[in-house]
Amino acid sequence: MYVVKNLSNWPADSLNPQGRASIARGGGLTITQRRSLGTRWESKAVVYAVADRGTPQHEAVHAYCAHAFGSTGPTWYSEGMAEIGQYWKDSDDKSVQCSPEVLRYLKSSKPKPLKDVVDRDQFTGDSWQNYAWRWSLCHLLGFNENYTQRFKPLGIALMTEQRNISFWTVYGTMSQEIEFEYLLFLRNMEIGYRVDLCSWDWKTKFKRINGRRTAVSKIKANRGWQASRLEVEAGEQYHFETVGNWSVEDKGEELTADGGADSRGKLMGVLFHDYSLSEPFELGASGTFTPAGEGKLYVRCQDDWSGIADNRGAITLKIKRLP
Repeated sequence: MYVVKNLSNWPADSLNPQGRASIARGGGLTITQRRSLGTRWESKAVVYAVADRGTPQHEAVHAYCAHAFGSTGPTWYSEGMAEIGQYWKDSDDKSVQCSPEVLRYLKSSKPKPLKDVVDRDQFTGDSWQNYAWRWSLCHLLGFNENYTQRFKPLGIALMTEQRNISFWTVYGTMSQEIEFEYLLFLRNMEIGYRVDLCSWDWKTKFKRINGRRTAVSKIKANRGWQASRLEVEAGEQYHFETVGNWSVEDKGEELTADGGADSRGKLMGVLFHDYSLSEPFELGASGTFTPAGEGKLYVRCQDDWSGIADNRGAITLKIKRLP
């Protein structure tokens, strides 16, 4: 690795011309040579990078992948994973740690369609904006509990250039769910956001209720939207009550589902219908509500999306449909 702080200190012939040019532009470059030895290979990777914190880490991911697997995979995966390496801080930290500039860009821009992010006709070094989209998708797939188990085998298959393997062959049947969670991630993302804690519950069964039947669910304070098990009907009136306490800080004050003075800790609701969400609405510890539309009711403990990891406790939610 050639990590350069001041390019003028390096004689003209001391660096590869391509590497020198990349450093002059404020970036980095990894040049890998590979020689096949039957079913094995030998490889050599040389990294050129500016002396900031992230660029050498980004390029080191490229070098590692080329040595370990023979290639770095298609552009969306190669650069997305290298960007994850750029922001890496601790192996146990699953939170979003991208640069503030990347965060502002992703949250203020029109979301790029999934098919465009994973398009194979892309090239490395195109723009930092495209790198941001690739990072956001790799971060989601790598940490979201619904997709992480398939992500590592997919990555190895892509880097070892296995035939007929692509994003679509692995995730095609889940693409609608991924698109929904990807858009939700981009909307709510903050520094410290945890996609694992905000993974969407696609498995819980929902039912419409009437008579004496009650929908019962346990709602944790340190998770995102969670299934209430209730599918509501527009215009019908529902009564709900909660049991238990939670807190919005580690060892913080215990609160009911009414929350504190600033509404942190309050039980919130949202309706999921046809892969879209209604506007969130307040519920609290007990009361009634009449939904304007139909859908599956999801609920959560109100808190900043970046701060739910240190929340503690859970409440039990019970809902009945009124005559």
